[in-house]
Amino acid sequence: MKEVQEFEDSKLGVKGLVDSGISSIPRFFVHPNFKPDPNPGARPDVIPTIDLSGVDRQDARAKIAEQISGACRELGFFQVVNHGIPVEFLDRFVGAVRGFHEQPTEEKAKLYRREPGTGVSFLVMVGHYYPYCPQPDLTVGIASHTDPGALTLLLQDQVGGLQVKFGEQWVDVVPVRGALVVNIGDLLQVMRCA
Repeated sequence: MKEVQEFEDSKLGVKGLVDSGISSIPRFFVHPNFKPDPNPGARPDVIPTIDLSGVDRQDARAKIAEQISGACRELGFFQVVNHGIPVEFLDRFVGAVRGFHEQPTEEKAKLYRREPGTGVSFLVMVGHYYPYCPQPDLTVGIASHTDPGALTLLLQDQVGGLQVKFGEQWVDVVPVRGALVVNIGDLLQVMRCA
């Protein structure tokens, strides 16, 4: 706990650690039960990409609704394209998140807070940034989890890294430029089963 508190007090963040030249990650970032899949599946057929163009037409709307319904029932994950948000805007958004994290530590420290309602609050929106890791075999960006809400929309950069559990295998969510990843959360699944 002391090391975690020292890290929090430094306000460096993970990017600051990498910039400091570390060659091994701090102990509190090591996930002892993490066993990376030596052959993660790059199976783009598992995570469907649904084209929303034409959703305003009755004939296309029924087909799109059927695709979304099937994706929700079968996996709870899918990507949508032609959703109406310009690709250029999404690219600028990713660039803004990267730009925030790549600022000098002194600038980010002015906004760094863990208390709700102050500084940069991530309980509302998450802007993850994963710089190079010197020991990627010991840690993960975010541990395996489900999302508690109804629906999560995620914008990946083109590097990727997001994985979804499909049966007993983790499969890559292959980035599609301009796509939004949709994740059906726990609340919506509970409502669906009730």
